[in-house]
Amino acid sequence: MAHAGFHVLFYALAAAASPLVLTATFVVIRSDRPRTNGVAFLSGFLLGTVIACGLGLVVGEATVQKLDAHDTIEAVVTLLLGAALVFVGLRARKAPVRPESEGGRAAAILAGLSRVGPAASFSMAGLLGFGGPKRLVLTFLAMASVSEAALGDVGAVSLVAIYIGVATILVWVPVGIVVIAESGPPSSSRAASRG
Repeated sequence: MAHAGFHVLFYALAAAASPLVLTATFVVIRSDRPRTNGVAFLSGFLLGTVIACGLGLVVGEATVQKLDAHDTIEAVVTLLLGAALVFVGLRARKAPVRPESEGGRAAAILAGLSRVGPAASFSMAGLLGFGGPKRLVLTFLAMASVSEAALGDVGAVSLVAIYIGVATILVWVPVGIVVIAESGPPSSSRAASRG
């Protein structure tokens, strides 16, 4: 279990390291309705992540049952992912510097996002939680590790819960802080009416 747990934790940390998710979370919690939009965003993000994990488990179970050389496949997929990330990093390094006018457009987009409602926050977060190519591949690799470990239902559910908790940390921590801060202590008039 320790070997599978290490893999799941590693993939979860890599999936959590997303500046896009953190930026979207901050935009949502700085919106006109931070508590409502934050809870909707967190719910959508968790749902998207759970769906990706479920899909990853189904694919992982099918792969493990059909192929005995799972370690080889995992190593090849990990190497391909690493090569793709290096390629993207090298291309980004050679990319020309953006003019200031594009920064104004990005600021306008973020300003528009600050006026989203709970439904838009939920759907946007669901797509982010399911993930782009990097996050989806990391989720599939983590779920393949869970499938390969053959730990039984309790062990598998524990590893999936660890993955979801760690991979979504950049969403649930800021949203949790906002929800707690927005709740605040009861006002003195409510406290006086109770006493």
